[in-house]
Amino acid sequence: MSNEYTFENPEFKKTYWHTCSHIMAQAIKRLYPQAKLAIGPAIAEGWYYDVDVDIPFTPEVMEEIEAEMKKSARKNSRLSVSFCPKPKLWQKWQTSLIKSN
Repeated sequence: MSNEYTFENPEFKKTYWHTCSHIMAQAIKRLYPQAKLAIGPAIAEGWYYDVDVDIPFTPEVMEEIEAEMKKSARKNSRLSVSFCPKPKLWQKWQTSLIKSN
């Protein structure tokens, strides 16, 4: 039996957490369109996202974000990887990145 799609496979785990960070960022932007996102990498124990928003992320807000993430996950959307040259990528992210301000 293969462990290709389990957390025993470090690459799968990293990809899973990376994808979760995108789903979380999408949920935050749906709930708080004014939110500015910076980086959201997968790390050794999960993932995080740097977010600039005018409200504190209380446990209640986090539950709201989690519920929105679950809605996205239930849609079973097809995910894909795309590559973009850095100048084009920077241009695309300028309006959202905290660091650009």
